Amino acid sequence: MTFDGFAFDVVILDWLKSPPNFVLVMTSRPPILPPALGLSMMLAIFSLHFLKPIAIWLPYPANYLGLVPLTIGVLVHLLAERELRVKGVVNANGEYNPNCPILVTSGVYQFSRNPSHLGVILIGCGLALWVGSVSPWLVVILATLILNLFYIHAEEAELKYRFGSRYERYCQIVPRWIGRPHCRR
Repeated sequence: MTFDGFAFDVVILDWLKSPPNFVLVMTSRPPILPPALGLSMMLAIFSLHFLKPIAIWLPYPANYLGLVPLTIGVLVHLLAERELRVKGVVNANGEYNPNCPILVTSGVYQFSRNPSHLGVILIGCGLALWVGSVSPWLVVILATLILNLFYIHAEEAELKYRFGSRYERYCQIVPRWIGRPHCRR
């Protein structure tokens, strides 16, 4: 089954429920990978700022505050990628191992279920602050919505299918984007 360029397999989890419980498991890469989405976001931020700045609300030198979320975003993204490589989920070439039986919950994954995506959004926020106009924030909002709707939900459905109650427990403890882990019993 394909939907907007994504390929999915329908996996029935429980026939006895009414309606049957099923998930869509992504079986191919999305048409635009998250790093390309991040680069597109950065290009769009600068393009909107220089072509159609709505208003300058953070003038020089206050705009250098944008370096704080930008730096944090780069660090979070790099730490997330490192954790995936150390656990063997991603190989040296950056390719995901679809058969890896490990659910990564350590490192930055104990504070966010999606630290790579969070890092990309923080980089976008930093750039939007750095350029200082309002229009780049439209790009940041749109990128966040795209990541949330088209990437994160598909990834979470696949992880729920692969890891079951372990992943559900992880979701109860760790927030989707960012926050302090807490224990729910």
